[in-house]
Amino acid sequence: MSRVSQGFLWSVLLFPMVWMGCGVPIQENSSPESKAQVEAVAQTEPAKEKAEKEPTPREAEPVRHAEEPFSSAEPSPQVDAGAPPEEQPQPEETTWPEVSQEEQPEKPNIPEPPVSKVDPFEAQPDRSEGLVNVSYDLKALLEHGKLKNACQEWLQSPTDHRKKLLCGKSMFFYEAFGTVGIPTVVINLLLNRFKNEVGPGFSSYGLVPDPYSTNGLPLGLAPSGKLQGKVDTVALTCASCHFGKMPDGRYAVGAPNHDYEYGKHMLAVSLFPMVAAGQVRGDLLDPQVQQAIMPLLQKIWKDPITRVAATMDLLPLASSGVSIPNFSETVRKEYASWPAGTMDFLTQPLPVDDKVHTVSKISALWGIPTPAERKKAGMVHAMLGWTGGTVSLDRFIEDFVIFGKGPLAHWLAARREPLVAYIHSLRAPKPSTMPPAQSVQRGKQLFAQKGCLTCHDGPRGSGKKHYTYTEIGTDDAMKQWMDAELDGVPCCGITLPPGEKLTHSIKSPRLVGLWSFKRFLHNGSLNTLEELFCVNGPRPPSKGHALGTQGHTMTCQGLTLQEKQDLIQFLKSN
Repeated sequence: MSRVSQGFLWSVLLFPMVWMGCGVPIQENSSPESKAQVEAVAQTEPAKEKAEKEPTPREAEPVRHAEEPFSSAEPSPQVDAGAPPEEQPQPEETTWPEVSQEEQPEKPNIPEPPVSKVDPFEAQPDRSEGLVNVSYDLKALLEHGKLKNACQEWLQSPTDHRKKLLCGKSMFFYEAFGTVGIPTVVINLLLNRFKNEVGPGFSSYGLVPDPYSTNGLPLGLAPSGKLQGKVDTVALTCASCHFGKMPDGRYAVGAPNHDYEYGKHMLAVSLFPMVAAGQVRGDLLDPQVQQAIMPLLQKIWKDPITRVAATMDLLPLASSGVSIPNFSETVRKEYASWPAGTMDFLTQPLPVDDKVHTVSKISALWGIPTPAERKKAGMVHAMLGWTGGTVSLDRFIEDFVIFGKGPLAHWLAARREPLVAYIHSLRAPKPSTMPPAQSVQRGKQLFAQKGCLTCHDGPRGSGKKHYTYTEIGTDDAMKQWMDAELDGVPCCGITLPPGEKLTHSIKSPRLVGLWSFKRFLHNGSLNTLEELFCVNGPRPPSKGHALGTQGHTMTCQGLTLQEKQDLIQFLKSN
């Protein structure tokens, strides 16, 4: 593969990693404002511990989260701007410390104090500072357009915690960290000439149109760096995978976007342009792959004018010397097989291909355990990602910039801090209609009596250790993630930093906000809690390699139908 092709391919890597994004990308030539940000934070923040050596590319997880550095004695109700007036909670005034301490990567295997007996689902204090993170009203959730200049305003008042969170929220939706994304000409081609097929703002693939965008982009796609200094690109931000509309109609920041058809979207932006340009014959594609992009194929098959126009639209890309990536038919079929809300981001045509087909479910960002909570619970580190091998959010953000070929030297910890603090503040919203109280109470008792706390006794029901795939019995394709040979050596020339390693294991996830989920098990192969608990009989059959529905049989065996229903109601209440 040519260097040109590889440069373009870095773009797609941003889609599954989707974590972090903010206001104005900082390019290689640091602006006065960029320098001012670092200086402003340096004047108000405690000194940060410097890394011993330059970060290197390392194990990348589909979902990595921030740690909340703040604490408060009293919880206050979170504002829902879309709630009816009589139901609208009034936020209580909270006193915040002037300055937060940026989370640094933790040293592994440090002995912790004895574990305290606490309720894993104990309510968390509200840290939102009145920002609207859940609402029926999309414009209210976007702070009525105030996100655009939020980071500049925070620079003027770096000790204002609310302004810091507002800046972090802006980053969440609009920052691509200067990474190189998908050529803008491809995005414009699809949005302008295939409006009905891709939907407004790619809504046909599960993304949410941005009401403030002037060029039709969805929330989660933002202008970013230039490919080879020639071609404008658009890259995904946190919001593509971790923002969406919940089943009750409310929008929520931090929600896993289980409506996002990542596989189909990737085929639309990478394979279909090759068909439109005449480089690949659409009629010879595998039927499953054809079906994934069929609306686009039918348009150019039935409308020769559109086909010619599409070819002309792609000419600037061809004349720039940038080639469209290609990948094998087998990998194309894998993309087409993924359910909405799932992905494999170490595969062709991405620059890092571990030669193993794994599928990861998009996770929620709600209620990430704080360092203090982890210490109290006896957790060694943050255990981020489904394999639980990443020790902190800060390391994930570094990975995101590195794998996306962004200017890491300009994205120091001080610049990342608003995003980290903002993700820390996210909380799982309760369902609009709570389950029956008596059933919830019975389920809570069963959760303890039936041994669920054995694996889910950490904050928000998260686990505190790694488990083998044999122990859980679940699909074990991810055991070979980044290590097809299972020799403990990361693939693809990637060197892991001290304290991180390939676990060849799986963790138990947090259990809050489950009422809003549409995917269950680590690979998203099940659609409902009822399927997970075998309420209506055996689970659906496996959907192919890496999409097995087996395992975690403790939710199916040894429980009566009533006990299953009570446990489900309890889980839906958190």
